[in-house]
Amino acid sequence: MSEAKELVFGVVLAGGVSRRFGRSKALAEIGGAPLIRWSMDALGAAGLPVGVVTADESIGATLQVSSRPDIEPGLGPLGGLWTALEWALERGDTAVLLLGCDMPFVTGEVIRLIFGRAGSAAAVAPMGADGLQPLCALYTPACLPEIEKRIHSDDRSLHGLLAAVDAEQVSEQEVAAVADPNIVFWNVNTEADGTRAAELLAATRRSGQ
Repeated sequence: MSEAKELVFGVVLAGGVSRRFGRSKALAEIGGAPLIRWSMDALGAAGLPVGVVTADESIGATLQVSSRPDIEPGLGPLGGLWTALEWALERGDTAVLLLGCDMPFVTGEVIRLIFGRAGSAAAVAPMGADGLQPLCALYTPACLPEIEKRIHSDDRSLHGLLAAVDAEQVSEQEVAAVADPNIVFWNVNTEADGTRAAELLAATRRSGQ
């Protein structure tokens, strides 16, 4: 993919109901900023335009970012990706860098590493300490036929989609060259996770990393 940065649309996925967190977590303050802001800033630091897929209109208004709801509610992350890719096509972009709203340790360097691998593959996903990371990955419209097959099937997992389109993988060793693979893809699911994330973010700032 030529001029990858200019053609990649950074989309934060904030469509979950946050049952384990106990309240909407996207705007919950973590480390001095709304949780979703860390994901937005990572995409922005990589030079990407940013949008948010969410049914919560207050997110776009509060953070002054373009947002839109799922094409069809209730389909989970696969439905969010479907919406993001259709949005990218409207914009004239050729890929989406999808990032969960609850991943505050992803950095611009990690984002650049992923979209820097854009080429002929339908998708590019990094490996972390816990395996393949579909919520910090690049997807192209070539995924749309497979997505549309799966949205009303029994398998709407993004892992299943990545396997079906034979996604290119960024190795854990490559990730480790720019970030700590043990925490970079860690996500905030509970209030306790949020507290721990705030502590880690503060420690990172103190160390100058």
